[in-house]
Amino acid sequence: MKAFISFLLLTCSIVWSNSADSETTRKQQSAPGSSSPEQQLYNTAARNLISQFSHELESTLSAALKENGPAYAVQVCQTRAQEIAAAYSVGGWSIKRVSEKWRNFADRPDSTERSVLSNLAGPANTLGFETRWSGPDTAKVFYYYQKIVTREMCLHCHGDLQTADPELWKQISVAYPYDKATGYKAGDLRGMFVVSAAYPAGEETARRLAEGVSIRDLAPRDSVRTDTQSGQ
Repeated sequence: MKAFISFLLLTCSIVWSNSADSETTRKQQSAPGSSSPEQQLYNTAARNLISQFSHELESTLSAALKENGPAYAVQVCQTRAQEIAAAYSVGGWSIKRVSEKWRNFADRPDSTERSVLSNLAGPANTLGFETRWSGPDTAKVFYYYQKIVTREMCLHCHGDLQTADPELWKQISVAYPYDKATGYKAGDLRGMFVVSAAYPAGEETARRLAEGVSIRDLAPRDSVRTDTQSGQ
């Protein structure tokens, strides 16, 4: 049943987002440049955070599958995915997953995220990721968006309902009664990771992440935690 957990694994990328709004343009012009040390540091940290997050989700669900099978794994996914994401939101950094066709109600994208998802789906984006900066010079927020591409193994839980395992879908329908995450084909864009980080308040955490330190080893620091989910 490894196919059941494959929707939690992903791929990555980055490109600047343009805006006709003069205020947004001003903010982006004052942000660190695409080749600056700060940009490179935050890019690396974001990729490592996503890698760690994906690995822990996979390990958690693998253990649940071995312990009590797919029905139990659905229950674990329903609760633990959000808990793990919350635990990773420390040191001025946070991570979540969003999709236009969400399974968990908490994974709905906001208006900015819907726009980025549209960009990632377009032919102009060949890298599979995008970054942007927002906010005033003294308290910028860095955003890293990494696309989630549907793979063959994902189709057991996200493909055609008519060819799905009835027992597995029964459990999913109980856990997620408003589920929209079906009907995908291999290669489809299914959603994205959203990593946000404070700058410069999150720089110490960025350096630790870029060095490969586990986010679980970074104690929460109230002095640098920020609400990076707003102000996009």
